[in-house]
Amino acid sequence: MRAYLQRHAHLTADELAQTLALFRPCAFRKGAELFRPGPVPDRLYFIESGLARAYRLVRGEDITSAFYGADSFCFDSLSIVAQVPTELYVECLRDVAAHEIRVPDLNRLFRRVPPIERLGRRINEALVCGLTERLRAFQMDDLKTRYLALLHQNPELIRQVPQRHIATYLGVKPESLSRMRAQL
Repeated sequence: MRAYLQRHAHLTADELAQTLALFRPCAFRKGAELFRPGPVPDRLYFIESGLARAYRLVRGEDITSAFYGADSFCFDSLSIVAQVPTELYVECLRDVAAHEIRVPDLNRLFRRVPPIERLGRRINEALVCGLTERLRAFQMDDLKTRYLALLHQNPELIRQVPQRHIATYLGVKPESLSRMRAQL
């Protein structure tokens, strides 16, 4: 966490200490849930190591919406920003080492430490851009193009995540992904 903040936010030593004091180290075993559908989450996580995925249950099927690996923040932005109940499950696909912060503490930190507020804004801007690009890809690209883009952006993800989760993330059934991969 310290290294991430030093790379991405220009903090004084005091600001760094204030920020780190509000994050609590935590660890989760493979299979543990970070979030479940229900009330607005009261915390978010910074993933140091490991891998988690967000998904929704849609007509009895789980549909993967995001993956969270090292150096990423794991949270339901819609739920937290709009103050609506979360629909997401977030499960650990590997053991996860993380730091958690309560949302009220983060909001106070945003007011007290402007570089952290700017970092939060950049994280949200990247999230919006990523979701916009993902929507564009679903509207304009075929499965092969979406799969190759994911492979190019994150080859390690393809090796670490079960094919069924990759398939639902790409918007297809596992059999369709398997057929397309056989043609590569």
